[in-house]
Amino acid sequence: MSRRYFEDLREGERLPCRSVHLTLEEIVGFARRYDPQPFHIDPAAAESSIFGGIIASSLHTLSACTRVVVEAQGDIVILGGVGLHEARMLGPVRPGDTLTVSASWCDLRRSRSRPDRGLASIRCEVTNQRGERVIGYGYRYMVACRQGARLR
Repeated sequence: MSRRYFEDLREGERLPCRSVHLTLEEIVGFARRYDPQPFHIDPAAAESSIFGGIIASSLHTLSACTRVVVEAQGDIVILGGVGLHEARMLGPVRPGDTLTVSASWCDLRRSRSRPDRGLASIRCEVTNQRGERVIGYGYRYMVACRQGARLR
């Protein structure tokens, strides 16, 4: 695969993300380490919560989906991340759920002060196997330009 630069990105271009499957063991393991809320790690407490059972931490969901988005970017010359768009938790993710990430490039803008780079966002919407939306979020990246020529 050849390297891609800012000039190669297209507004609305979709990224070919693979699906994400979360198991009970993964959900509890992540939560024990990073987000030990009772509804993530304790079956009895989770059962009596508003969720009626164990659910994944939103941080776990975001991390797992970030992995497939980064893989789907291919060999794009990203210089660094510069921000996250608002993450909206829209529904719980449960053990055994398979998530589909719909991601696309948007808000492409070449830097006027630094013509060797551009800014590009990726917007993501994630649904479960029932088509229910579970999270929406986005990233903002600084991407290298193939040509650092001055803008006209």
